[in-house]
Amino acid sequence: MDNRFPKCAQCAIPAKERACRRADGRGPENCPTLQHKELVESVFRGMPDEEKEFWRQSALQEASCYAYRDQGPDMRRAVKPRIVEIVEFARRMGYKRLGLIFCGGLHKESRIVNAILETNGFEVISAMCKAGRVCKSAVGVRQDEQCDVNAAEETICNPAFQAALMNMGETEFNILMGLCVGHDTIAMRHVKAPATVLAVKDRVTGHNPLVPVYLYDSYYKYLKKPIC
Repeated sequence: MDNRFPKCAQCAIPAKERACRRADGRGPENCPTLQHKELVESVFRGMPDEEKEFWRQSALQEASCYAYRDQGPDMRRAVKPRIVEIVEFARRMGYKRLGLIFCGGLHKESRIVNAILETNGFEVISAMCKAGRVCKSAVGVRQDEQCDVNAAEETICNPAFQAALMNMGETEFNILMGLCVGHDTIAMRHVKAPATVLAVKDRVTGHNPLVPVYLYDSYYKYLKKPIC
């Protein structure tokens, strides 16, 4: 194994003893906290003040999501869902105009999210994935490769156009809602303003993609072998 690169997901050190948690902590040979101290410092030095403030506010928002923090980590309780976090964080940053980039499959949910944001005083610019009506054939998708193989034409999701609409509207903070794998990547690549994710697409689990992870040892144990 090349020890230049971290494998944090495989770390076997108990959380309370890790070098990333405490000054006298320990880690494996490829622990990035122990092996890349200069990189940590250079990343911090190179970060503009505006981004440091964004980072600071993120940390403050994280702490606000717990009650009983003064009673220790074993007693504190999570008290806020993500939609509340997003509202509060946008307020912390002083944002007024938000973007909602959503999947048509979650139109009902996005309508509710839009209402929640407007109820809290934000102006919301929203764009659905199929906006622009570009046919899949334009990017080389054949009819037999469409979701509906009986349709002569099928509109492709257009996250770059969604992002362009947000940029045109000069949104200050963008919220992604249920975009497909890959489409979300394109949207985040093209938006100029910062972006966060409220929900991701998972057609099988009701948009709760951790279900197979939680059930890895039971109903989804087939994931222990290569997917074919």
